[in-house]
Amino acid sequence: MRPKMLLLIPILLSLPTLALAANSSSPSLCVMYQQYSSTLQITPSHITYKYSSSFYNTTTSSTNDERTIKYNSNSFNVNVGPLTNYTGKVSVNVSPFSISITSQIPQLARVLLIEPGLIEEVVWAGFTNTTTTVKGLTYFNNTATLVLQFLNGSNFANITFTISHTQTTYQKALTLLLHKVNLTMTGEYQLTLTIQGTQPQRYSKMEFNYEGIRAQAPYNTSIAYYNGTYVPAMIWNSKASGLLATELTNLQGIVEFTDIEFFGVNGSVVGSLDNTFSSIYFTHQGFILNITYNSLNSRIKIVINPNAEYAKASVATTVLVNGNPAVVIITDQGVESTATVNLYHKVMVFGPTTLIYVNTTSSGAYITIFPNGSYEYVSQVEPSVTVSNITLGGKTYTTQIVNINNSSNYVIFNVSMAKNETFAVFKQGSNEMVELNPNNYFIYNGKIVVFDDPSMTYYIVYGYQPSSQSFSISSNLLLPIIIAIVFIVVVAILASRRR
Repeated sequence: MRPKMLLLIPILLSLPTLALAANSSSPSLCVMYQQYSSTLQITPSHITYKYSSSFYNTTTSSTNDERTIKYNSNSFNVNVGPLTNYTGKVSVNVSPFSISITSQIPQLARVLLIEPGLIEEVVWAGFTNTTTTVKGLTYFNNTATLVLQFLNGSNFANITFTISHTQTTYQKALTLLLHKVNLTMTGEYQLTLTIQGTQPQRYSKMEFNYEGIRAQAPYNTSIAYYNGTYVPAMIWNSKASGLLATELTNLQGIVEFTDIEFFGVNGSVVGSLDNTFSSIYFTHQGFILNITYNSLNSRIKIVINPNAEYAKASVATTVLVNGNPAVVIITDQGVESTATVNLYHKVMVFGPTTLIYVNTTSSGAYITIFPNGSYEYVSQVEPSVTVSNITLGGKTYTTQIVNINNSSNYVIFNVSMAKNETFAVFKQGSNEMVELNPNNYFIYNGKIVVFDDPSMTYYIVYGYQPSSQSFSISSNLLLPIIIAIVFIVVVAILASRRR
């Protein structure tokens, strides 16, 4: 049994912290979508470069609806000129959901973002002739590599930046030797595509589908970057790849899928990410046909729930609920979690502690989260209750006497109210009744809920005004406290004698 120090400081921390998850039936969601493709094809007679793009921003109440979009495509013949030295600055500006690049060096054709193990994206694709600023929708979690690819005749020249969320601007002054390139347009057209909406289901596998390629991914729980801070997240990540290599042919294809769902206060969904990246590299060097084909395609959709609350973490941990890992973050706005948070309340266990009830699937668990990130499970027990009268301080009170089965864990139980009036809760100590800290009991759904490091018997005393403070010092703690008080008094006396 833990030492019974229920409260040794004034109840400055007694805040209205009982909370329920409040979910809007049809939240207004902001949806941002972007798709880019870029293809370079080389044959003995000509070089072709093609890029395509599509975008939309909208507000909707559901992300599961299909949407028809226009996809703009442009094709060019590449005319390769002499080698030329280009000198200039390249600047990068990073914001939570986008990256902009200003390049004084021309012939920028692709901007890629790579965060190994998580995501690859085509941030932008096109072609620049002069100093130009380009911008693309993007996401990365911690640290990523930004790759700027400049068209260099029949291949690309790369410039890389290592970017993170701790820095917003980056700049390089450089000289780049490139084959001077002129593009001649050979085609311009629009396609109409139907985008199928998808929405992850927490604590379930996810199936991805891209142009007939299917893949399944289990979930991972984590903490992920979201709009300036880190929140609980569930991540689904999968890859499908193929390889064909012969004496004449080399085919490498890969499709990567990444979905992330971000969670805020009470386990509400604050946003989500859906990203697909495909890469095809094909070469054939034969007696009749020689061809190289280098193609990238990327689409990303970011959904933001502007009404959902989230905040900076003060305590973060991962707990197991019914065998499922749940990330739990304590903030000054409430409890964030990958699980659904049905209740949270500040209690006192040697100091301020958060009591939560979280649900991952069909059932949940009560857990106490301590300020250092450690946690303990709380056993919910069924009490037996009788009503009697007891006398305190010469006054008689109607009292519910509650008996529970003892437990080595913290316990929580609830009792129907016997009277609609103020009350205080006591527990039976070794020789006396000890008043519980008022933070450790509260009314929820019309019942009195009591949390404690357990005893066998409790008393709910009606008409009794709870104390603002309750002192209960175990004999194990008494000697250290006396020594500390004596030390403070001695120091004060010595200081006064020196004046």
